[in-house]
Amino acid sequence: MARRNSGNGHPVERMAAVAGAMAQTGVRTGEMGVAAAQTIGYRTAMMAAALNNPSDLANPEFIRMGAEKVEAAMEAASAVTKGLYELNKAWVVLMTGQTEAAMAAFGQLGNCRSPGDLLAIQSRSVGVAVDAGIHASLNFLEAASALASAGMNPAYRKVRANAKRLGRRQA
Repeated sequence: MARRNSGNGHPVERMAAVAGAMAQTGVRTGEMGVAAAQTIGYRTAMMAAALNNPSDLANPEFIRMGAEKVEAAMEAASAVTKGLYELNKAWVVLMTGQTEAAMAAFGQLGNCRSPGDLLAIQSRSVGVAVDAGIHASLNFLEAASALASAGMNPAYRKVRANAKRLGRRQA
């Protein structure tokens, strides 16, 4: 899984880090598309050439195509499973944080002796609720960003490696 800030740092810095990670995931998706097109082109040419000579159909590259897809899918599934756990934890914190803040405020209402006390409790509870909501939302965004990256990385590595390896063969 990609590293998450896990609650440390100023919210603006954390949001900028999430935006950067999502931008990097987008760039990697584009790179993966280009590399996949190159790999498909190289392998299609190899298959077309192999049709002229049946012994060329035993090329290990043709077997590798299927095996590497299964390997990348299994690795991605494992990473996504771990990421879903983190995303679920962040979701629970997001949903329960507001309830906890409200319950704490209600508990303090019994100590009110004046309208000023009520305003102080209200002011504190709103600040706590907003702060908890911001940090819980950022935890959720960080987990979602890490999940997207973790699910894509195995395929990204395979596709890029194939394009480089097959490109050297063709050259």
